[in-house]
Amino acid sequence: MLATAVIAISLIVQGLTLEPLVRFAGISRPAADTRHEETIARLRLAEAGLARLDEIADAEAAPDVVIDRLRRSLQNRIGRTRARMRESADPASTGAAERDIRHDLIAVENAELNRLYENGTISDATRRRLQRSLDLEATGLGDARD
Repeated sequence: MLATAVIAISLIVQGLTLEPLVRFAGISRPAADTRHEETIARLRLAEAGLARLDEIADAEAAPDVVIDRLRRSLQNRIGRTRARMRESADPASTGAAERDIRHDLIAVENAELNRLYENGTISDATRRRLQRSLDLEATGLGDARD
């Protein structure tokens, strides 16, 4: 009985002190720090992609229409990331609202994609390719909606 009580108390004390100890030791960072770090990393990735795209354009290694489309996509991503960094509103509430709206938009796009396929406007290959893109975007949003 005494051994069980000592074990239980030991586990409780260790459980209560583990999180502050990990923070104090610097082993783990708060989620807010990692979110900001991830945002900066995403910005740098998009900027690196844009620099590489400029190299490809200078070498005339791809059609101009492809270069322009990819450049717009990367510039949009950079703009969104910079705007996210400048947001002064509560990032948790605006992030959740944006995620919910993006889930709704993806659902609408899925419905339209199915309608186009059922009407014979697009082929199965096109539908699958676009569906994959929508699925990847939904996966990238993280938290699944209920």
